[in-house]
Amino acid sequence: MLRKSPIRFHGLLALAALVSAGACVSGSDIDGLHRQMNDIENEIKALERRSSSKEEVSRLNTNVSQQNEQLLKSNADTGVRLNELATKMERLEAKLEDTNRRLSQLSQQIAETQGILARLGASAGTSSASPGASPPGGGSADATVVRAPATSAGHPPPAELYDTAYSDYTKGRYPLAISGFQEYVAAYPNTDLSDNAQYWIGECYYAQKKWPDAIAAFDKLGKQWPKSDKAAAGLLKKAYCLA
Repeated sequence: MLRKSPIRFHGLLALAALVSAGACVSGSDIDGLHRQMNDIENEIKALERRSSSKEEVSRLNTNVSQQNEQLLKSNADTGVRLNELATKMERLEAKLEDTNRRLSQLSQQIAETQGILARLGASAGTSSASPGASPPGGGSADATVVRAPATSAGHPPPAELYDTAYSDYTKGRYPLAISGFQEYVAAYPNTDLSDNAQYWIGECYYAQKKWPDAIAAFDKLGKQWPKSDKAAAGLLKKAYCLA
């Protein structure tokens, strides 16, 4: 960095040279020399200020760069955590769906068992009312043929049909899953899983980014099963489709 003392020293040398040469040095010459020296000193001060400003700007730029790097790293970490959270939520939703499916199957089995017991009671009452009567086919009066509730004509049992469609959904076979769930809703519209089947139809369309079809599926869920536990999720996914 430049200093002021060498400038003054050179000015004195110049003045001494003029005196030694015998030149006539007037007061105005000396004043002019002083003015020149003052100008030089002012320029030096300005240079010093500019140099200081550059250093401050450099420091500020370094700080800003460091803060930007920290912010980018923080954003990246947040994105990773959000992705992990979304993955965990999807897994929990799948587990919850599987639990609900098993509970619904258990409910259906209980209903079937109750129906069987009711028919057994009715058969026992009929046998008691007519002890001498023999059942068709020459069998014993105590022998009763028990049949489970008939499935919808031409369709697999509800549990089998639902499980097959849901398996297709989890494996990404969305057209097959849609076909299976639609068949389930058409054949068994009043089971505990009918609303779930309609919801997964919308999810299949959503996974394929077929927004209008997904919206129509979620609308049907809300209209036919407004009190379903899937109704809120259907509304949320419909909003995603509209967005």
